[in-house]
Amino acid sequence: MKRYIFILTVFAAIASSCNLDKAPYSEVAAAVYVKDASSVNNLVTGVYNGLYDVLYNEWAMTDLRSDNVRMRGTGSTSSDTKLIEQFDQNVVLTANAWVQDYWDASYVVINRANNVLENLGVVDDKVLHARFEGEARFLRAWMYFNLVRLWGPVFIVEKKTGADEARHMQRSPAETVWDFIEKDLEAVVDGELLPAAVPASETGRADLKTAKAMLAKVYATRYKPGDDKYALGLKLLGEVLEECGNPMSGAALVPYAEIFDTGNEYNPEIIFAVRYRSGKLGIGSPFTTLYAPINNGGNVAVGAPKHYNYPSDNLIAAFNAGGTDLRKDVCLRETYYNSTTGLWVEGANGRYCNKFIDPAMTSEFDAENDFPVIRLADVMLLWAEMSNEISGPGADALARLNAVRERAGIAPYSTDQLASKYLFRQAVRNERRLELAFENQRWMDLMRWGVAVATVNAYLESEAFYAGYDYIVNPISEWQTLLPIPVSVTNINKTVAQNPGY
Repeated sequence: MKRYIFILTVFAAIASSCNLDKAPYSEVAAAVYVKDASSVNNLVTGVYNGLYDVLYNEWAMTDLRSDNVRMRGTGSTSSDTKLIEQFDQNVVLTANAWVQDYWDASYVVINRANNVLENLGVVDDKVLHARFEGEARFLRAWMYFNLVRLWGPVFIVEKKTGADEARHMQRSPAETVWDFIEKDLEAVVDGELLPAAVPASETGRADLKTAKAMLAKVYATRYKPGDDKYALGLKLLGEVLEECGNPMSGAALVPYAEIFDTGNEYNPEIIFAVRYRSGKLGIGSPFTTLYAPINNGGNVAVGAPKHYNYPSDNLIAAFNAGGTDLRKDVCLRETYYNSTTGLWVEGANGRYCNKFIDPAMTSEFDAENDFPVIRLADVMLLWAEMSNEISGPGADALARLNAVRERAGIAPYSTDQLASKYLFRQAVRNERRLELAFENQRWMDLMRWGVAVATVNAYLESEAFYAGYDYIVNPISEWQTLLPIPVSVTNINKTVAQNPGY
């Protein structure tokens, strides 16, 4: 079952709300409908609406390819299992349907953002004009940030493109794509196009600190310590932390379990999240249905969950290595109680990703959980990482790293334990893995650190599941870190270059 997108009539669109916890519309015929600021606001809401389809399979593009997640078992001949196997072992085919879906969904958001930018001329209010431009640029840049990290060179689309032109377009070099991303986000941040904060009635829309955090991530990914923009990324993260109250202890942070509580959405930990709402409105979260264990008899979730995003032994061992980690039970479970049989379900059937399970969900694909994109702890750990890379371990970097650990109930590091840049680097990388598990961050971090191939190959060799697999799972090579351009693209455009190895 796929999430569906609302396409409303002009009259329904006029009545729609800018509150992103309510059902938005996707798109309308701009030439007919877009006449004023209100209609452009609805176009912006449509851009946000497109994020649902982007996130639907993003876990497969990211976490499933890492050492955090694996396929649950072998032997199934279902089409989904075959798709999961490809991502799990980084042997993705050009005809992979989920690759196609993610690619298409990303370009839908890009096209909708372009539609907003092309229609800003009808907005007379300068503040609204700036805000709509800022939102469109931010969301477009975010999509390209994901695309360039997953595919490398991709198509840059800034305006409506006719079929004939599309058939002959070529992918832009990765460096050109990075320039494009920076141009969008720098325009938002330097021009202060977004508000410092948004009113409660518009919770879920991007504000200026969201754009600063995203731009800092771009700089951290593209540049190296010693580059001016790497240092600027650290400065931006510092500004975001100041705006969030500059917490320096675990007690100053929202308790970990409460971050993801459906009764505590958009709490101070959340800098930006994609909003979902249950109630059969078409905007419920799909992840309870995607992640809950199969055949659980309604003891974890109703319906027929799919048991995707299955936690690896490697991740469980990482959680257990630090002692009692309060984050573990929030992130994953290894058992659940079957009230019908009176037994605890353990082993392969009992393990599942718990972070986005909504036990109150009453219909499939209709959970309440928001999905975090940028969190306060993410920013704190990235600040600590970048500070260490620039000038070595310092007091503030250690305090921010330890604040995240303290919240998790883990003993803080001493200065002596992390006395070198290398030791601090390894510590903060491990903390990011545990803190952000199942939030589609692990693969992106491994790629940013340049250790994806080495980490995944070590994992494939050590994970007991692969030793008992029905055929040999081969080590991956560098070319497999990029996804293939979908076959539908290369079928239409015969001259477009495919990524090496495919």
